[in-house]
Amino acid sequence: MTPGTLSVQLYTFRDAYADDPASTIARVAGLGFKYIEPFGIGNHGLSNADKVSKAQELRALLDANGMQATTAHTAAPMGPDADAVLDAIQALGTTLPVISWPGEVPGFERDVMDTKDGTERFADALNEASRRAQTRGMSLGYHNHWWEWSQFDGQSAYDLLLSRLDPAVFMEVDTYWAQTGGQDMPALIRRLGDRVKALHLKDGPATPEADQTPLGTGKVDYAAAIQAAPSARWHVLEMDRTAGDVFAEVGHSAQRLIQEGLSTWE
Repeated sequence: MTPGTLSVQLYTFRDAYADDPASTIARVAGLGFKYIEPFGIGNHGLSNADKVSKAQELRALLDANGMQATTAHTAAPMGPDADAVLDAIQALGTTLPVISWPGEVPGFERDVMDTKDGTERFADALNEASRRAQTRGMSLGYHNHWWEWSQFDGQSAYDLLLSRLDPAVFMEVDTYWAQTGGQDMPALIRRLGDRVKALHLKDGPATPEADQTPLGTGKVDYAAAIQAAPSARWHVLEMDRTAGDVFAEVGHSAQRLIQEGLSTWE
């Protein structure tokens, strides 16, 4: 198995980043990371000019620290500001925008996948956003949480979503949330096959509200997930919440993956 390349979701360090963006990026680089997955790129609440300028500001910080954006959690390129969203993604320097939850798509909220109709409409919107992304040479991805495995008519919302999505839409599988959603996570990843371009890796008790912990200290079999996803180049570390020092804990997880030969810095 070829090891994947380590990245880290900037949302992990959101509090530090809000206080001091430059020192936060420098500290992440100091852990050894050469790649990072930004969030909030092209936010629909920003003016079109601010969408681009904020992406440019982050790109400058990354360049100064020898880092690059890999995948990026972005607003969906739809509606009247679609081109500005795409401009922001291009300014950041990635071709792999990811929709991290339904609220990034205009007109949708988290509960959209509670119903069959809502799930179908959401899939159609993602297909539209994917087509817009492709006009700039980009591939659009979708990142799961746990709520996609609500059931109706004997089928999960996630399976219905997949069946309706254009195959061009890739999957960024959040292994922790998939397990929280009751999935046999390696089996899910194998079923998705080459559609999986990135994994989100974190550990803990696999419940929605609990603190998360470094890899190897919780219930998630991260090694099995990685081994099930040879197509996933990017191994993206993330912690939504933790009781400890988030920088130290992410560093611990990164070193564990490297020592086990599952991931590399390059």
